[in-house]
Amino acid sequence: MLVSIVYIFILIAIVVIFGSALYAGFRASPWLPIFKRDVERILDLAAIKTGDKVYDLGSGDGRVLIALANNSEAELVVGYEVSLIPYIISKIRIWFLRLGSRVEVRYADFLSRDLESANVIFCFLTPKAMKKLEPKFRKELKPGTRIVSYSFSLPNWSTTEVSKPEKNSMPIFKYVVD
Repeated sequence: MLVSIVYIFILIAIVVIFGSALYAGFRASPWLPIFKRDVERILDLAAIKTGDKVYDLGSGDGRVLIALANNSEAELVVGYEVSLIPYIISKIRIWFLRLGSRVEVRYADFLSRDLESANVIFCFLTPKAMKKLEPKFRKELKPGTRIVSYSFSLPNWSTTEVSKPEKNSMPIFKYVVD
């Protein structure tokens, strides 16, 4: 009996963990880490100012979320993640680095959350997810909000700036809401 309960618990854990990863992959993007060498370019394009609220949509393991907090005067940096393992990893990293007062990671789908208080939005999402975000950005973001997208562009928006210093570099796109 006890063995059956243990097997059922393990099966449920596997379904929850892999189910959340599959959901994230189909909804917006599978978890893929960003190259460390590109984080500085992301920070430069984000141009975070004192008091800014920064949202990382699909924050993964928290790598960019933590860099945004550690290298800026942002008032608050919030990450949204729906894949369980990267979410837990980022929560642990934030706790160990004692960033809890300025950094939050939320186990939530950013497509169902209000983004209007953001001054800066960072995302590394699939082209399909970027297309879904376009009407949400137009509706919710205030003028002057900066959007920085790693690798994929917003298909119907004009970029303010594109960073691709070398042929083999991943492009990083910057938009400013007008």
